[in-house]
Amino acid sequence: MERIGKGRYRRIVILMSVSLGILSGFLIGTSFAASGDFPKKEITIIVNLAPGGARDTTARGVANTMGKYLGVPMVVVNLPGAGGSQGIAKTFNSANDGYTIGIGGTTDIMQQILEKQDYDSKKFAYIGKLEQSPSNFFVKTDSPFRSVKDFKTFGKKIRYSTHSLTTTATVAAIILEERVGFPLVIVGGYKGGSAAVLGLVRGEVEFSGVTRVSAMPFVQSGQIRPILTIDQIRSPYFPDIPTTGELGWPDLEILANTYWFMAPPGVPKDRMKILEDALMKTLKDPEFLKWAKGAGVDPSPLGAQETGKLVFNCIDFFEKYKKHIEKYIEK
Repeated sequence: MERIGKGRYRRIVILMSVSLGILSGFLIGTSFAASGDFPKKEITIIVNLAPGGARDTTARGVANTMGKYLGVPMVVVNLPGAGGSQGIAKTFNSANDGYTIGIGGTTDIMQQILEKQDYDSKKFAYIGKLEQSPSNFFVKTDSPFRSVKDFKTFGKKIRYSTHSLTTTATVAAIILEERVGFPLVIVGGYKGGSAAVLGLVRGEVEFSGVTRVSAMPFVQSGQIRPILTIDQIRSPYFPDIPTTGELGWPDLEILANTYWFMAPPGVPKDRMKILEDALMKTLKDPEFLKWAKGAGVDPSPLGAQETGKLVFNCIDFFEKYKKHIEKYIEK
């Protein structure tokens, strides 16, 4: 066997080290390229309700700016049906490559708890919270009620108008029936929040719980007024109206209208991080904030981890009060 001299041996070792260094650098470069290869095409946002509503407006406004930070367009696709559960299920069952995401909210969690759905809120990959805005309880302007606590002394049943049992305001009304001690009758079947307010204006009910967007035209015309804000802080539009917490029910603050972006289970963590970072930049973008103010959208940035915690808190809350809501569901 031929012996290798010391000098030649050293040259071989040096060449091997250089080769390994080049190979290592190549592999690292490939890894960076792989993580930086997303996104390379448009991203679809599934909105589970019809165009024109608060959720749809928020999704489209965020998409217009977020695409700038991602470097690709974001396209909103409306997929209403089955009370909104169809679109949520479509998001849940989409490919977990990060190119399909959805906008969700607290009502989707309530639907899953009341009835088995083709999605599991505990398994979504959460990108971040977009918005948190209050609902309010409203009465007619000439109503004798100044507070929810006045319902107890009314002496007869208190009627409430809504378009869905799973709205956060309706859940709040059901819970407060027991806490305040008044007999509640829920009048459903209205086609949206504005229609529910019209029922109040026409005298079909004593109060209604809707978003500011649905109620504001009737407030401005002097037909209705708010008596309760369902949120952690008072609404700047109704600064004299107390919150649920101020009246002694701080746990009901979780029933504010909240929207978040989510992805199917199993999206790679590096892609989730890219989506989260782009969302957080969007919600602080000056142009976006200007748009949001004009559109009546209330940005409320919250990262992926904290949004996940919020969702699990909502699940726990709704499971606790499931039986309260079920007694109003027609079998």
